[in-house]
Amino acid sequence: MVNIPRKSNDLEDGDVHPLSSIRVLAFTHYAAGPIAAQYLGSLGADVIKIEAPAGDYQRSGIKEPTAAADAPSPYFLGINRNQRSLSIDLKKPEAQTIIRDMISHADVILENFRPGVLERMGLGSAALLETHPRLIYCSIAAYDPAGPSRNKPGQDLIIQALSGIASLGGSADGPPVAAGAYIVDTYTASQAVIGIQAALRQRDQTGRGQWVRVDMMSCALHLLSSESSYALNAQQQAGRGRNGISHSHQPAPYGIYSTRDGAIALVAHPVALPDIAAALDLTDRIVPLLEGKGAWTKRDEIAAILSDRLRQLTSDDALSRLAPTGILLAPVRSIGEALADPDVASELVRDVEHSYGGRYRVALEPLKLSGSPLVFDRPAPDLGEHSVEVLRESGIDPDRIEALIASGAVRTSAHPVGQE
Repeated sequence: MVNIPRKSNDLEDGDVHPLSSIRVLAFTHYAAGPIAAQYLGSLGADVIKIEAPAGDYQRSGIKEPTAAADAPSPYFLGINRNQRSLSIDLKKPEAQTIIRDMISHADVILENFRPGVLERMGLGSAALLETHPRLIYCSIAAYDPAGPSRNKPGQDLIIQALSGIASLGGSADGPPVAAGAYIVDTYTASQAVIGIQAALRQRDQTGRGQWVRVDMMSCALHLLSSESSYALNAQQQAGRGRNGISHSHQPAPYGIYSTRDGAIALVAHPVALPDIAAALDLTDRIVPLLEGKGAWTKRDEIAAILSDRLRQLTSDDALSRLAPTGILLAPVRSIGEALADPDVASELVRDVEHSYGGRYRVALEPLKLSGSPLVFDRPAPDLGEHSVEVLRESGIDPDRIEALIASGAVRTSAHPVGQE
């Protein structure tokens, strides 16, 4: 289980991590912002999540239909670790005054609010960098916050559609199929972490902070680095396959194939197709199609033959027949099956017990550092769990804190909105 931890200013020699001395104010919600904030916390930063009294939507957004109304969302629990929650109403002038005081002691502002929201409060990048030239201000948005599309709305699926990612999935005979995960959010968050660390290193060298901009559209196109280069340079564009080929630029048999009791993935160079055909008793049907560049030009026909045969076999039977060919192959596992793999779970899965969320499990960040393992000392916080703690650290008088709580400008987990 996870123990609740040290404070950022109580570091011992063994507690020094890459970002141990860095304080981050995270104006974040939904996915990309919290994922980036969590990663910074895992690298040792003191991350304070600034939440409105109503809280981040993800606290109750996606969860089991049978879950209690006040049960926290597994999504929130999984992407808000290593952060403290200060619940404060930024619409109130006294709250804005406190935040401005806190910014004077912060190293990083991380935000993924709609463009213009923080600017209207005087908390935009231009105003803060002018006042605090050493500040790193990172904005995450659907489109470049300084670009012509900055005010357009965007979300993971919309960006998958507009960037071309969705156009690559699914059969040519059917509609495009988007990725079954929020891949753009997660990749954008990773780029934000890279950008913040680079800006901190630059500040070490020059003493100056800067505005770091990360947008989902650019990140989606960067995810397509290989495919984008092909699109920009190839004379003839490739299309989706009709019978299981999983990438528009790959020949047969690259793809996912249904079996009698599941599905398997096959990856092989075309030279292995005669061996694959022999293993599945398909030599007379597949080998004649391989003349010239048949693995490319007749890939759908080959994939259809493979698909028909594999649907007659169990996954275990198919894998045992194909294993001697030396190709790459694997069963298609569920997420639960993947996380139950002991080779994965021993490093990636952690048990948590906390007053918020109870007993649950999470998957950790993938980075491995030999000299400074990632931090995991704070489960996802209850809304306003650290409001009093953070305000006291910021020098706010206890009587003033009580007044802020009484006025509704600040929320604590012990004093929800509307509770006297």
